[in-house]
Amino acid sequence: MGARIRRGSAALAAAGLTAAIVAALAPAASAAVHPTVVETVPVTVDGSNQSGWWNPLTVVGDTTYFAYNVPAGTNRHQVHLAARSADGEWTSGCLRFATGACADYLNDNGHNQPSIAIDGAGDIHVFASMHHEDWNYFRSTVPGDVTSLVEVSAEMPDQGSTISYPITSVGPDGDVWLMVRTGPDALARRDGVLYRYDLDAGTWARETVFASATNYSVYPDDLTVDEGGQVHVLWEWHKWAAGPYRHLGSYAVWNPGTKSFHDIAGGALPTPIRPTTPGPVVFQPFTADESMDSTTPAFQTAKMAVQDGALQGITYRYSAAGSTLFDLKWASWDGSAWNRETLIDSASLGAGVDTVAAMDATAFGSKNRAYGVISVKVGSELRSQVVLFEQAKGRTGWAVEAIGDPMIGQQRLRAATGRAGTDVLYLSAPATPGGGTLRYAEVPRSGEKRTGGSLADIVTALRDAQ
Repeated sequence: MGARIRRGSAALAAAGLTAAIVAALAPAASAAVHPTVVETVPVTVDGSNQSGWWNPLTVVGDTTYFAYNVPAGTNRHQVHLAARSADGEWTSGCLRFATGACADYLNDNGHNQPSIAIDGAGDIHVFASMHHEDWNYFRSTVPGDVTSLVEVSAEMPDQGSTISYPITSVGPDGDVWLMVRTGPDALARRDGVLYRYDLDAGTWARETVFASATNYSVYPDDLTVDEGGQVHVLWEWHKWAAGPYRHLGSYAVWNPGTKSFHDIAGGALPTPIRPTTPGPVVFQPFTADESMDSTTPAFQTAKMAVQDGALQGITYRYSAAGSTLFDLKWASWDGSAWNRETLIDSASLGAGVDTVAAMDATAFGSKNRAYGVISVKVGSELRSQVVLFEQAKGRTGWAVEAIGDPMIGQQRLRAATGRAGTDVLYLSAPATPGGGTLRYAEVPRSGEKRTGGSLADIVTALRDAQ
């Protein structure tokens, strides 16, 4: 039913070709301020293993869980899960239909990707490969066992809905929360909806429609349930029905006890929230010449960091008027207004430089972090590098550092904070020649303080890699 592979000869054999490619690209070594562990997971991922909104990573105690797409024939993929134990052993299994066959789906980059969660009883929940279609939902029959996932789509409410962009989080009570977009297209809208899995009852129910407006479509970005059970929701808007260039990055908090929303300032919000709802819901408003029809300026993808019940910041991509390049931004609330700053100014880094729709944000102790990916076109070859930004709270300026090796093609990522503030990273490079790679990384917060760093130096190293 599953594959158990220890790091060693088998893993090295599976990663041999990738190692050769990375060695050929790698720039001269430089020591990271905090030693970062990066290892290649002994699997080959499909070219479709890439998205900006997904949540294919979770950390429970000393165990890390990855979900990923693997090749399953022409333009198709299976969805697999792998668990990494504290001693570095990986165990993997596939999602299975009632027949026992591994589930496989049509490739659709940016749409048909998995999100996972592990409830308070240890059961694994997986939502996979849904783009404007009915539920594809799987759950483990044995807690924590990635080889025991079976389809239970019929248990979901709102059967027959058109579901997209499932994003997951788990509350302090062990309940699983799910954020999706549903499409009542006959009414010229696509809504943002929250669902909740009641651990005690073992059932799902619709919680609320958090965002909806005629002639608009919601694009979910991120979902976090904090230690107090408050549900932090992040999304963006587009003119109905769909398009890649979105607008009005938005944030709100749902209180399950009072069944109500409030904004970052604590002001009550109507339900559902609309693009025109008053108050500081929108953290990235329209800029000059921007509208719901514009391709530039435009907003695309966002992730947030929440700590001790409070939003620490939001990282997102935004293109300025007249530019086709996307910058990486950071938005934070100062108590009275949203502040926005640029982490990566793509145009300032030279020709062929852009960001990738891959990012995350974490917060622990006195430090906020944002992760992004820089891409550089060198001749006919696209190269990419994961980059970490770190800032001490209450201070200005960000330290910057490259994470892992440069890779061929775009990279995608997610981050989760584990014990002692160490960030665990999911790094997918689906375009790696010879087969897409998946890497596991640990970025600790202990050790010497991060200072300085240079994006220009990182880009130069990426250009000069041989």
